[in-house]
Amino acid sequence: MTAHYSIANQRALQRLDYYYQAINATILNKQNAVSGLIPASVAITTHGDYTDAWVRDNVYSIYAVYGLALAYRRVDNDNGRAFELEHAVIKLMRGLLFAMMRQAHKVEQFKKTQALEHSLHAKYNTSNGETVVGDFDWGHLQIDATSLFLVALADMTTSGFTIVYTQDEVDFVQNLVFYIERAYRTPDYGIWERGNKSNHGQPELNSSSIGMALAALRAINGVNLFGARGGPTTVIHVLPDELTRNATTLYSFLPRESNSKEIDGSVLSVIGFPAFAVTDPELIRRSKAEAKEKLEGKYGWKRFLRDGHQTVLEDTSRLHYNLNELKMFENIESEWPLFFTYLVLEGQFTGDHEQASEYRKKLEPLIIDSMNVQQQLPLSPGSASPGSSSKYSFNSDTGISIPLVAELYYVPTEYIDAEKANPHSQPRSPNDNLPLVWALSLYFLGSLIDEDLLSPSEVDPLGRRFTSQQVNRQHIVQIVLLSEDAALQSTLSMYGLETQTVGEIASNITVLHPRALTEVYAGLGRNSKLGMSGRPKRPVGVLGTSRLYRIQGQIYAFTPHFMDNEEFYLNSDPDYLVSAFESEISFTSQNWFYPGRPTMVVVLTNALLGTMRGQLFKHNNDAIGNVTDRSQKNLLNFFMNLRCGESSNGVRVRLCRLTESINTSNIESLDFLINQPDMNWESILLFANKTARNRRRSIHRKLGYDEGETQATTPGGRTPGSKTPRRRNTAFHGKSLASPLDRLNQESYFEQLSTALASLKPQDDDDEPRFKLKEPEQSPAMRKAVSHNTDGVSSTEGSGSPFPTDSSDRPLSESPAGSDMLSLMLGDTSQFPQAVESLVASVNLYDQIDVLQYLASCQPIDFYIEQLNATIKELLEEVYLKSMRLQYWSIARQAAGLLHKIVPSLTINITDLVIRQKQVSIGSGPQEYLMSMPTGPDALMGIFSNDDVREGPVVQEIIIYLGSLIRTVPHIFDGILRLRTHYIIIALREEISRTNGCDEEEAVEHLMQLSPFELKTLLGTILSGPGLCEDASDIVVRDKPGGFLSLSLPLSKKEQQLASASMATDKLVIRAQSAGYSWGNFAQVEINGNVQHGNSRGIHVWAIDRSTKLLLERGSFDTHISSEESIEFKRFIDWLSPGTIVVVAIKDDGVEHLGPEGIEALESLGSTKIRKVQYRDSYVFIGEKKGGHHGPAFEVIEEYNRSGPTDLVEKTLSTPPTRPKSNTKTTFPHSSGRWLRRRKNDGALNRVPPQFFPNTWQILDSSQGLRIRQHTLPRDPTVLEKTAEEFNFAIAVEGFLAWLIDPAERQIAVETLTVIYKLKERNPEMRLASMIDIVQIMDTAVEFFWSKWSKESYKENKGTAHRLFYDLPQQGSDDSTFGYLSKSALKVLPFEFNY
Repeated sequence: MTAHYSIANQRALQRLDYYYQAINATILNKQNAVSGLIPASVAITTHGDYTDAWVRDNVYSIYAVYGLALAYRRVDNDNGRAFELEHAVIKLMRGLLFAMMRQAHKVEQFKKTQALEHSLHAKYNTSNGETVVGDFDWGHLQIDATSLFLVALADMTTSGFTIVYTQDEVDFVQNLVFYIERAYRTPDYGIWERGNKSNHGQPELNSSSIGMALAALRAINGVNLFGARGGPTTVIHVLPDELTRNATTLYSFLPRESNSKEIDGSVLSVIGFPAFAVTDPELIRRSKAEAKEKLEGKYGWKRFLRDGHQTVLEDTSRLHYNLNELKMFENIESEWPLFFTYLVLEGQFTGDHEQASEYRKKLEPLIIDSMNVQQQLPLSPGSASPGSSSKYSFNSDTGISIPLVAELYYVPTEYIDAEKANPHSQPRSPNDNLPLVWALSLYFLGSLIDEDLLSPSEVDPLGRRFTSQQVNRQHIVQIVLLSEDAALQSTLSMYGLETQTVGEIASNITVLHPRALTEVYAGLGRNSKLGMSGRPKRPVGVLGTSRLYRIQGQIYAFTPHFMDNEEFYLNSDPDYLVSAFESEISFTSQNWFYPGRPTMVVVLTNALLGTMRGQLFKHNNDAIGNVTDRSQKNLLNFFMNLRCGESSNGVRVRLCRLTESINTSNIESLDFLINQPDMNWESILLFANKTARNRRRSIHRKLGYDEGETQATTPGGRTPGSKTPRRRNTAFHGKSLASPLDRLNQESYFEQLSTALASLKPQDDDDEPRFKLKEPEQSPAMRKAVSHNTDGVSSTEGSGSPFPTDSSDRPLSESPAGSDMLSLMLGDTSQFPQAVESLVASVNLYDQIDVLQYLASCQPIDFYIEQLNATIKELLEEVYLKSMRLQYWSIARQAAGLLHKIVPSLTINITDLVIRQKQVSIGSGPQEYLMSMPTGPDALMGIFSNDDVREGPVVQEIIIYLGSLIRTVPHIFDGILRLRTHYIIIALREEISRTNGCDEEEAVEHLMQLSPFELKTLLGTILSGPGLCEDASDIVVRDKPGGFLSLSLPLSKKEQQLASASMATDKLVIRAQSAGYSWGNFAQVEINGNVQHGNSRGIHVWAIDRSTKLLLERGSFDTHISSEESIEFKRFIDWLSPGTIVVVAIKDDGVEHLGPEGIEALESLGSTKIRKVQYRDSYVFIGEKKGGHHGPAFEVIEEYNRSGPTDLVEKTLSTPPTRPKSNTKTTFPHSSGRWLRRRKNDGALNRVPPQFFPNTWQILDSSQGLRIRQHTLPRDPTVLEKTAEEFNFAIAVEGFLAWLIDPAERQIAVETLTVIYKLKERNPEMRLASMIDIVQIMDTAVEFFWSKWSKESYKENKGTAHRLFYDLPQQGSDDSTFGYLSKSALKVLPFEFNY
């Protein structure tokens, strides 16, 4: 294995050196030393002067240099080549930038006119970047070329290439965004520069141009052109509405290219590399399939059908074709190998390695070896003279064989007839434009990726290749309704439509006319030196006005433009306005891509609702009925119907106040624009105020506003609509959760299920029910319960209610004796009919999913079950949906596993991990799949474990969370090289087992029942590293049967000191403080230094075990809003065991609906002041539930305050001494499981201390090698091939340590090597003449430990001895692992000292 790494490293360096020479000879050799530009070729033919520098060709040509520069970044000693290549890329990009900046006046004009004469030129003089032809002498308007430049600029800047240097250049790039943002409506000449395929110079709307513009807008949006050193002014901004319009147009065009081209090979650059502009996988598949069918040949793809370019039948004396002559080019169109390079790259970037391999094979016979080009190529069509093709576009004096890609292959004259008669049957010849640098660059790029010298993630750091894997989510649209004045507000309230007047809005929020936002954005990119005015003052669309903006500390909301006063008279028809509003809501929901929710602020005016108000006050009372007639689809009814939370077209909406929407809205800061010297914000406000006064004279009147008083009487759906008593809410770091197994034993389970099913039923009762499985209210008297089993599934039939009548925690599978047992073994079809009958009768989701798993093991997933009129897959989808609605996560994971669902963002997160040099593995043992490169979803589909169908979804979750964590808190991954998901699951299981005191099987069930948030939080705890062994982290929530689970996070140093001081004296120190809404609005408790915060409104309760100092339970009850919460609070107190310490603190308010049962519960604990507590008072309580065995209850601490927060109350309690359970008579030194916990977790995560790998290299260099049982890591050739800091060496050591299966044992091995290095460091002359047997050193150390503390036999108690040894502290005393390992190493190792 070590030899493999060395050979691979040497080969990589050799291949990089080869590509450096090849790219130098074919691309960089032609780069102009002054301008940095590259000519397309050295040929001059009737088709053009190829010595000019085309923008498109230059960008494509430099991509190979870009890829090679990235590849060299991986090399420690690159001889300066990475720097050289990087700056060659920068020089070319800046050369293009300078050439375009010389035409800044054209960009300024084009933003307004989109006229051909105002477009940027498509090609420039290679020597100086000046124009070479006139405005009308070439098809210059090529939006795809400018867009490609922006795509490359975004990618290269993100990769760390500094291309833009000054603010002037930033402003010009921002104006290039405005130049291309209207591609959806700007006909251009397209990628082939001729427009209409007849070459008459007629521009068209081209899919390739729109798609590349869309890709550029997505790529450049938010990119800071100064990189990490930039500020807010150097970030590029793209308005979302322009981006979305381009996307909508593109999707409607594809697979068509333009009006004259039904299909075009350039579609590959849109659906694949480099644009990746399409999000719909089906549209990608369809476009590619159609293009392949119509355009692909043996030598490449045709550009488009009937393309006569460089065919022998083309009349080269004219540039255009006669329309009647196009047919003569049919079936003999030139074929371009260029498109094969696109397909190779698309396959590599999307994970379709089969496609990549297929087209690399098709390219092989088309490659021309530079060493064999000794004689002149056949004279190609269009050559000006026999001598014009004698020069080739590469340096042939390199002495190495370089693959060359010709521009195209044409059909020679003698084969024309035969080719037309039988397409793809005749040989073709390459033209003399050899190589086409554009195609050769892409070929080199694919070769670098194919040889693992480069990864797609490096070339595409923005992850645009994953565009088609994004999840389509429907966003909730927040709608804020404002009344023009109080009179209209009162009128609307008569219909139950609650609104605010503008004067009631908080003083720090201002509502402005959308024109003001147009004026603000007009300053974006404004530059007087370049003569650029910034963004044209075009209206900002609904996506832009659905964001909130922060300017100089003030929040500004803008009304949507379609509700503008100028559009008002169009909207006077209520039916039209409602239709427009519904369309805008749907558009916003479908196309929103910002964080937070879109917020639409609508100002209802007297003019807008004048017809309604006139009818309201008619003397005839029937007028009101006419207004509210359901047959009339007017604006009032529309807004009233939105109160249900859904528009008529199914879009989810939320009517709310403006202050309530701020926390969930997207807020953009525009301070950097307002602070520009030529921006007059005061004049913009004055203009907006004047406009508003003309429409609504009172809109900007600011009156006093008390949010507290408003909130107290705010109407809305905060009160639970269901009459079913809710189970107590238990906070898990801010999230409520309940154990599904416990919920299953309650009536509320079936009532909640019934509610979920009812909400999903079609409105028409005559329609066929969506769900096929029996609903709870249809449950028969006889039911079947199925227990989950690894090897089989057991079903129990009995009588009685669908849930146990007693209060035991016995699972449903443990029904009373005498039940009729149905044994279902996976894959055994003998019980299939009985299983179907059980499924038909079942009303329990746990039963249903287990039976469905059995059915899926017996029949294909599309098997049709007649009794339920559905397939197994449809039934699984049903259970999957139900489980998600009811948050039964174990069932959801089981269903997801059976349905083989893959998280779309999985590959993105794997990429985020591997580009940070974190290897990811899935599975274990021989089935362990190791990923060190980005992996596509297709490759991931078949590598998940089948032992437990739930493990696959959990593994995906873990990878997702790891990717998220490494992006946000990368330091917690320090020392981790390889992330093995199987062992991470073991660590999670061990953590739950330790916390809950349960066995492994129970811990796995707990793990599967965790919500995704809880699982991520637990994973974060596991990754927290050294904090896991601190004393204070003993404060955890213990999960009792039917209870809940919570875990502590690492403590700060101050908290650790407090905890250590308190625990050292066997004391339980509790501090608590409360603050009502007006006095700080918080509730917090500190338990031995561990601070717990109340995250929601109401009463917060902490239950603590006095003897173990463990936090048993934590609950939150919103008794401000619901008296049902008061009942649940009493149930919670009743559930606690006698002697439990109870801490209560109120946040915001907790007494408005605190009923007599809640008050009595507190008084039963000893409260005497709860009846005095009033609305939003601060209140805190520390007491003990009576009946404990620790003596009489201690004196209660209770405090409330009406004019501020309570004091920080403190109670110190003594805790009875506890003795650790042991099967031996001797008390061994230990750390209460903390070091064992840390070693298990660190071992599962493969964490090593700093400098571990270089230190291990030193050990290996001074010995003959390392041994773990029968496996060795020899000194030679490992040390000879790999350096101490080399990544491959770390991988080799990591693979060697993987032979230790037990994570804790692996960590002791790491400590053993650390100890040996310390010994060597103290004795530099020390050498070892033999292998270092790591396991022998560890066993000897454990034996030393056991012999010191026990007289019993070590061999007979070896397992116990190792377990106790693993819990020793690492160092600091004689009884530490380092101490025993040092003693063992000195005894075992045959040291030699060279004095």
